[in-house]
Amino acid sequence: MMDTCKILVVDDSKSVRDVLERQLRYLGYECDTVDSGASALMQLQQTHYDALLVDLVMPEMDGLELLSRILKEKVQIAPIALSGKSSVSMAVEAMKRGAYDYVLKGANSDQLRDVLNRTLRQFRLQQHSQRMEKAVHLWETTFNAVPDLIAIINTKCEFVRMNQAMANRLGKPINELLGKKCFTLVHKSGKPHPDCPYQKLLCDKQEHVAEFFERNLGGSFLVSTSPLRDAQGELLGCVHVARDVTEQKRTEEQLRNAHTETENLLSSMSSILIEIDVEGRVSRWNNAAETVFGIPAEQVLLKPFVSCSIQWDWDRVREQLPQWSSCDEPMRLADIGYMRPDGRQGILALSVNPLRNHQAQSAGFFLLGSDITDRRSLEAQLVQAQKLESIGQLAAGIAHEINTPTQYVGDNIQFLQDAFGEMMRLSDKSKILIARLKEKGEELALVEEIEALAQEVDLSFLEQEIPKAIEQSLEGVERTAKIVRAMKEFSHPGREKKTPVNLNRAIESTITVARNEWKYVAEMETIFDTHLPLVSCLPGEFNQVILNILINAAHAIADAIEQDGREKGSICVSTEHAGGWAEIRIADSGNGIPEEHKKRIFDPFFTTKEVGKGTGQGLAIAHNVIVDKHGGTISFDTKAGQGTTFIIRLPIEGDVTEG
Repeated sequence: MMDTCKILVVDDSKSVRDVLERQLRYLGYECDTVDSGASALMQLQQTHYDALLVDLVMPEMDGLELLSRILKEKVQIAPIALSGKSSVSMAVEAMKRGAYDYVLKGANSDQLRDVLNRTLRQFRLQQHSQRMEKAVHLWETTFNAVPDLIAIINTKCEFVRMNQAMANRLGKPINELLGKKCFTLVHKSGKPHPDCPYQKLLCDKQEHVAEFFERNLGGSFLVSTSPLRDAQGELLGCVHVARDVTEQKRTEEQLRNAHTETENLLSSMSSILIEIDVEGRVSRWNNAAETVFGIPAEQVLLKPFVSCSIQWDWDRVREQLPQWSSCDEPMRLADIGYMRPDGRQGILALSVNPLRNHQAQSAGFFLLGSDITDRRSLEAQLVQAQKLESIGQLAAGIAHEINTPTQYVGDNIQFLQDAFGEMMRLSDKSKILIARLKEKGEELALVEEIEALAQEVDLSFLEQEIPKAIEQSLEGVERTAKIVRAMKEFSHPGREKKTPVNLNRAIESTITVARNEWKYVAEMETIFDTHLPLVSCLPGEFNQVILNILINAAHAIADAIEQDGREKGSICVSTEHAGGWAEIRIADSGNGIPEEHKKRIFDPFFTTKEVGKGTGQGLAIAHNVIVDKHGGTISFDTKAGQGTTFIIRLPIEGDVTEG
């Protein structure tokens, strides 16, 4: 008896079912019974059975129809027909419909056991064969689906098996390639290739997998060769697996070329490039960094960045390093002073740029920048040149301003000179009178002469006017001196470093310098906060900002006067200590800024003035000076037909007061 199996009996006769069930259980089988073909189908859907004993003659669905349904639905079971003595022909028909065997009703237990054993053995062999066929088919499909080139070669170097990829590469059907020498087809040679690893396997009896590059198959292939042996260890041949790495090699070559080009680009950059990894070590130091700092790359690579011998403010750098290492966006650094290799002071402009790996995690950062010492010098020269240009534009007015007090100073001095001569005549006569009175006693005549002379020179007038003339002269001289001082303060070259400045005095000097621009069109009013502390700034550049805005205000008022014939306008300049800020307001009574111009008012070269009257740089320079160089703000309020107020806010650093 075979392993315990489960049998389903289908018969419309209860007595037959009972007999068969007793026999099967006696033989050691598990058994269920049903009375119809429909019930059998339902039972087969719910329970797995190894064999089926089915009566061929049943009402409704007979055994033949049931066998046809089982065959059609591919139920995995071994059917056996139950046949009467007179229905052998039906049993033959049943076997055509998938029954493995038949057994006569009334057969004894031994006969039933023989049929079941024979049927189940055949059924299992068939199932095993089907599984093997599927496995072979799967292996063949997989073997031919592999994109790698696979070939099995015997000890005579003949192809005995190959996949479709190998046949496609050799350009012929598989059946035409089998039995041919591999070196003939691959190397187009009459003998094996000297570098072929299979020859080493044959000669040296090596057991390891050998790899080499093959370029005779229309590309670059990485070939692995493994020995193929039988159960006794005898060499039968080898298995060649060739992987097409042409694209990989091409990609690697492209990557190498791109890497070389990138390295050449980074090396030839004129900008400093220093890369620092997450552990704070220098991983890149380009040629520009070597030149600017005078430090070869080999001295700093893979070393802590803080140990580099750059001559700059390391205390400041170490303080900012944690912020640099954790930044998510590029950061611009304020000008950093350093010592050039030639011992001169220089200025660096740097930016910190975060690095991310493929998982978007921090991979360090790199510093990108350049030496801007010469540029800063040129900028300072440009600012000075702009001041001189402004002074040149104001020169005619300033000359007029200086000429007026100088003229009346000269007139008054001339008057004093003439008056002094007359007084000297009177003095001389007085001396003669005194002398004669003492010597000859001619008092009366001389006294009369002196009185007449006093009336002639109008001595009382001289006594009143000479002090006034002197006072006016002094006032004119002081006014001239004030203009000259203002010119000197305004035109003095700007300092490279910020210094505490009295903003009120700086603004007042600029107003004086620009007087000829505004005095014909506006009344000037100043409201200075006398408690405003000194503010750390670049005085020359701050003066330039105030001058640019004052000139714009004067031009705006002049345009308004020309358009509607109004009288003189007004300019009001005020200062205020507002928390941690110094606030300067410059208000004019012009026509205001049109709505369409508001967004562009600080753009370089944007101007609404006629050609020759403005370059469009004044407010752009003001924005750069206030915002970028001083960390302040500049904004404006404007109303059509009423005027514009520019608001400048500068941070007050510390509590600096004027001494």
